Amino acid sequence: MVEPSFLGGRFPPHRIFSNWLGSAGSARLLAYALASEARFAPTRLAHEGTGRLETLTRQSSVLKDLGVFAEALRRKALALQSDLEIAFGMTHTAPNSTQTEVVAHGDGAFYRPHTDTFTGDQYTPGGRRRLTMVYYFHREPRRFTGGRLRLFDLGGGQTIDVEPVHDSLLVFPSTARHEVERVSCPEGAFADGRFAVNIWLCG
Repeated sequence: MVEPSFLGGRFPPHRIFSNWLGSAGSARLLAYALASEARFAPTRLAHEGTGRLETLTRQSSVLKDLGVFAEALRRKALALQSDLEIAFGMTHTAPNSTQTEVVAHGDGAFYRPHTDTFTGDQYTPGGRRRLTMVYYFHREPRRFTGGRLRLFDLGGGQTIDVEPVHDSLLVFPSTARHEVERVSCPEGAFADGRFAVNIWLCG
């Protein structure tokens, strides 16, 4: 018999911000992502300083270039940092870099349990991921099911599932263990998938 962990039921802190970009902003970002379909590439995981495909662990596609949106999203994310550090009980650390990407999850896409401090294929020298921000956007009405982000408790046995609600921002410490539930998108169209901008504040 496995004894329950004393950390069971203790979850890492997280916050959800609704209407983060607003209807006009989210529409512009979605239009940019859809127009950039040909530039999305299969997502890779870090491996000895390079990236490699690990389709049993993660299936999605990624766009590293956010164009004109990159700087505006960076500034908007940094404006939340101090309040989030206080809310999460974190010491303040001046950010030395940020990382951003757009990830598309189509039919069958997923990401197994992981922490963001040990994943990714691009790191800024000296930058350690401290805060993870996930901004959700998609066509409305939603044309996919699944794709919830599952946060694990500190014991690893219980979860909180966060729906990928359009125009919402989810934030949690980058050390938090989490996964992306498998997406079902029967029509298979790229435009019908689950889109998210991942933003990491590093320090």
